[in-house]
Amino acid sequence: MNWFISEFNIRAWRFINNFQLEKAPDVTLIYGPRGVGKSAFLHYLYQQREQEQGIIITDALAFARQYAYSAQENKLNLFRQRYRSTQLLLMDDLQFLAGKVKTIEELQYTYEYIIENRGKMVITIETDILGLDFLGERLASRFLSGVVIPIDPPQAHELERFLDDYVHNKRLVIEKIVLSMISERTDNLADALIMIRKFVQFAEFHQDALSLTCFETYWKHEESQNQELVVPLNIIRNVGQIMGISVEELLSSSRKLKVNEAREMAIYIIRTFCHSSFPTIGRYFNRNHNTIIMSYKKMQEKLLKDQELITNYKIILKSFKL
Repeated sequence: MNWFISEFNIRAWRFINNFQLEKAPDVTLIYGPRGVGKSAFLHYLYQQREQEQGIIITDALAFARQYAYSAQENKLNLFRQRYRSTQLLLMDDLQFLAGKVKTIEELQYTYEYIIENRGKMVITIETDILGLDFLGERLASRFLSGVVIPIDPPQAHELERFLDDYVHNKRLVIEKIVLSMISERTDNLADALIMIRKFVQFAEFHQDALSLTCFETYWKHEESQNQELVVPLNIIRNVGQIMGISVEELLSSSRKLKVNEAREMAIYIIRTFCHSSFPTIGRYFNRNHNTIIMSYKKMQEKLLKDQELITNYKIILKSFKL
């Protein structure tokens, strides 16, 4: 497997590449923003050891679904036997357990059984700033007592090197300035790859060379299309425009009635159409998930009786491709 290793991910790579079960800490927590290779590292570790017995790779949502199904079908003994007897549990995307109290409690017991039997856990979580409050103090403290490894967002020059390696391996002829522009417009490996693939598809469709001129045309087309996408930042912008509140005010600590209502509206629409978790939405507004839940419920109730808000809600939705 080919890897792009640089300063932003070197610590995680060294840990994964030199992993030894006997010497590994009880728990290793790898965290970082979206698209920096956390899941890829976890799967690489699994592939290196998949011939060994007693290793499981899963993600938090799959763990939660399996636990719920087992509880419903009276098969918890089988579920617990599988997870609690493992020697190495690899769990991806821990952030998706936010709000799942029963699943978090089950994970805590799973952790205790694994560690008591000299097993190990390696966990990833998508976050810019590490915070495990959603796990509860007891489990959070257990996980933080192990080794914590951050993967930082790559710098623009690292992204450009990554893209240079990628196009070389794919035998694509793309002007260097285009790779530089892509690296300036993205902040992670995943989005950089998505952009370059879409650019290549755009150029092929228009039977054009992968030139700077073609990229500029592609970029204008993307910006036009992206304005209509139902994504959090577009929702925040459109809610502000339609309800007469600036984006700065929406994201500020202001408690003015009109600002609060616009913020509640944005939160409600993001939750409804983007299906984002409450903690994820909270990061946009610099608020904890309990505050976001309250705002969502308030707007849900208001939209049952406040005609002005109902009208604004319909206008906002019409501004998107739904």
